[in-house]
Amino acid sequence: MFNCNLGIVFTSLTQARSRTYYLQRAWLGVLLFVVSTSSLATTLSLKDAQHLALNQDVYFQGSKLEEAAYQHDSDAADSWDNPTITTTLQSVPTDGFSLNQEPMTQLKLGIRQAMPRGDSASISRTIAIEEAQKEPVKRAARRAWLLRAVAMDWLAWYQAEKTLALLREESQSLVQLLETVESSYRSGVGSTQQQDIIQIRLERLRLKDTLLQKQQAASVALAQLSRWFDFSSEVSFTVPETLNHHDIFPFNKSVARQVKRRDVLDVIDAHPSVQLLAKDELVATQKLSLAKEQTKPKWAFEAAYGYRQDAQNGMSQADFISVGVQVDLPLFSSKRQDANVSASAARLGVTSTQRRLEVRRLAALAEAREAELVNLSARQQLFDTALLAQSESLAESALNAYMTDKGTFDGVMRARISYISAKLDALALHVDIAKTLAELAYLYYPLTNEQNQLTSSRLDDRFLDTHISSSHVHTPSSAQFGYGHPLQSSESNNESLLTRVETKVDIHTNSNMDTHKTTTDGAAKQ
Repeated sequence: MFNCNLGIVFTSLTQARSRTYYLQRAWLGVLLFVVSTSSLATTLSLKDAQHLALNQDVYFQGSKLEEAAYQHDSDAADSWDNPTITTTLQSVPTDGFSLNQEPMTQLKLGIRQAMPRGDSASISRTIAIEEAQKEPVKRAARRAWLLRAVAMDWLAWYQAEKTLALLREESQSLVQLLETVESSYRSGVGSTQQQDIIQIRLERLRLKDTLLQKQQAASVALAQLSRWFDFSSEVSFTVPETLNHHDIFPFNKSVARQVKRRDVLDVIDAHPSVQLLAKDELVATQKLSLAKEQTKPKWAFEAAYGYRQDAQNGMSQADFISVGVQVDLPLFSSKRQDANVSASAARLGVTSTQRRLEVRRLAALAEAREAELVNLSARQQLFDTALLAQSESLAESALNAYMTDKGTFDGVMRARISYISAKLDALALHVDIAKTLAELAYLYYPLTNEQNQLTSSRLDDRFLDTHISSSHVHTPSSAQFGYGHPLQSSESNNESLLTRVETKVDIHTNSNMDTHKTTTDGAAKQ
């Protein structure tokens, strides 16, 4: 009996352990399913896409290596040539090759040191230093360009996905309309005809074809966006529900006044692409100085010690010491050197001209984008206050008139097509405003607060549009798509988003981007 009870206890313990083991495996399976499901469906916001692109861009690593290479070049440039040591057995008589036969026979040990031509070594070092200091500016320019490029690709993907969502909503509306018309046709109520049903089905087929086209466009847009960063093919990205324009660039009246007070040209002059040309101008200045140094003579100094043996008669002979100076006069190469100086001066003028042209080009582009933003904002207000509401009212009125035998089915379809077209136009307008703000964020990059621009948290809801009248019952497009008018925000909310133009810092290297000041004495002399 004891053995039987022991067997029962052992069996019970084994079953309990089995149940516990399978329960743990079941919970583990559920956890893995939840984790895998959440990892396979990820909402990719604009800030997330920009973060991924910045973190995975290999350009920054290559630029840092290039900067280190130029720093090593600067150490190597400011050095002299190696001294030359010579050993000569001089004035040996040929009749006996005796070293003490003639008094002029000597073993001569000499050393020669050539000096750099003028101040060319120091200037070459300065050129290498300037080239190294260009790399942080290049990284800042790359960063500004990358933020804009990723924003453009992301917004194209966002528009494609939101277009798909609107078309799917329209497809559901057509299904409901088809059910209503079929019910009316079967009951014999109203003037519903069979061709009305056929027309709805035909419209659904056309809409299905449009959906397939937009799905292809969305896939292409996502593939275009994915070139900026790597991700697993098993991961599927979705767009966020809303997009706030101020997350892209909080350009409002306050920022516009800041730009006007500082002068657009001063703001643009601090842009990384312009600063890069300023660095090129400094390098060209140093190269002109180097070309001028090549016209100066090149000096060399030498010294020698001559050892003589005692004479054959035992008489002691004194050793010799000699010193000398050599100079290389560029007399016959003056034409070539003058041509090199003229070429360097011309290249300096070209670089200076390119910088001024770049400032004017970016300033004109910024003013054009500001004017475009004003017009787009006016159109957005038109959509919010009138166009969308009237399109929706027209669609509802046409359907009610048709159901009461006071309208035609063609009028219903035209009204619905007009309404969906208005919503698609509102979405396109929303994206156009976002693209314009992305352009302004690039052009006014020195004014951008990087910490606020790249934080993953959203800005306060106070940036949302508040100009819509409370008596208006239609939901505006700004509320549908989650954005507000870019030119109608509180001034106090955005004052902290401005940074000083005079200080430009590359967050990847913490390097000073202010390159207006010449860092070398050679450039200051020029």
